Amino acid sequence: MSALAKYWSIVSDAPSLFRRRMTGGAYRPEIDGLRFFAIAIVVVGHVAERAVRFFASARLAAQDSVVADLVQRAGLGVFLFFTISGFIIATQARKARQSPLSGAFLRSYYGRRILRIEPPYIVLLVCTWAALTLTGYAPEGANHFDAAPQSLTVSLLASMAYLHGLVFGAYPRLFPPGWSLEVEVQFYLVAPLLFWLWFRMKRATTRVAFGLGLLAIGALASLALPDKIGAVFVDKSILRFFSFFWLGIILCDAQGWATDKIGALPAPLTTAIGWCGLAAYLVIPNAGEAVIPGLVLRAAVYLSLIAMFASAWAPRSGFRRFCSRPWIALVGGACYSIYLVHLQTAQIISTIAAKLAPGLGLAGVCGLMVIQYLAIVAAGLVFYILIERTFMLPDWHRQAAARVRALLRPRAPGATPAE
Repeated sequence: MSALAKYWSIVSDAPSLFRRRMTGGAYRPEIDGLRFFAIAIVVVGHVAERAVRFFASARLAAQDSVVADLVQRAGLGVFLFFTISGFIIATQARKARQSPLSGAFLRSYYGRRILRIEPPYIVLLVCTWAALTLTGYAPEGANHFDAAPQSLTVSLLASMAYLHGLVFGAYPRLFPPGWSLEVEVQFYLVAPLLFWLWFRMKRATTRVAFGLGLLAIGALASLALPDKIGAVFVDKSILRFFSFFWLGIILCDAQGWATDKIGALPAPLTTAIGWCGLAAYLVIPNAGEAVIPGLVLRAAVYLSLIAMFASAWAPRSGFRRFCSRPWIALVGGACYSIYLVHLQTAQIISTIAAKLAPGLGLAGVCGLMVIQYLAIVAAGLVFYILIERTFMLPDWHRQAAARVRALLRPRAPGATPAE
């Protein structure tokens, strides 16, 4: 086999070798495809923000530019992530045999999230804290680094407890995008109660009325609540973003019905629904302070998300086929790792490039952004393969404990480790 053939074999086999490890249920590549869009929006937004901060040519081009405003909306990717989370967790809860409030379900549910999500996040936080503490370096162009609390150690502990936003009302200093993970954890805490209430409703009309009513209440709360209530900063809490998680739960419940309906449509139409839904999602303006116009815009966002999910479910949809492409699904499956390393990677590259070429022109900045995208995906996949996939194993903690016991077990004099 030639070197080129070996290289191509490695590239083509990578998606199947390193796809997400499942603890139960069938693998859904189209859902990882939706995750791909979510992480792409986040990465493009944050890289574009740094281009504007570090380079005068990018700042000048971004002035009064609709395109520049659209690509800097990283929050849209987060909202899509929230919707996917609601859908996935509700799907898992529906398949479980136990009640969502039973001891067996809660032990499995919370234990899995602690063992799966917490360790990679702690690795990132501790490594970032150690690097900044040991070097004394203060990141340049990092708008949220000079924020409360002053102590990096206190900020680290608050982030590890998922309380940074609620307590300090500021983005986490060590990893600003961590605010969204804190909101996710708040949803995880209340989700079993939501599932218990939702699954008890057997009549379709009751479920529809309750589902749409709670979605409207969540949307209203996100627009009307103040930034702070007492000592709690609402702006960084589940109260501001609950409606997206709840939309995911509704989509889980409506999946069978929606799949039948959209599956009966012509394939070109089902494809167009998905791509048009994505396009609309990207261009719908952010909801402003006015409640009624804000609710209209929020309803349009919900409809665009519904269109994307429905098209991803349609068996003959070209949108679904794109989402299910091996490398698209692999990048989407590794989205958590890419999410964890993308900001540090972009910050390092932008800082170095700005020092080496402070007068870089717009074409050069665009080229630099492409390099950053490639570096972020590469760094994310390495983190995913070496670290995150380890914690996808449901018994990784037992395996680790067994290895520690084996290392600590006394050996007879002269015995080898194998003995």
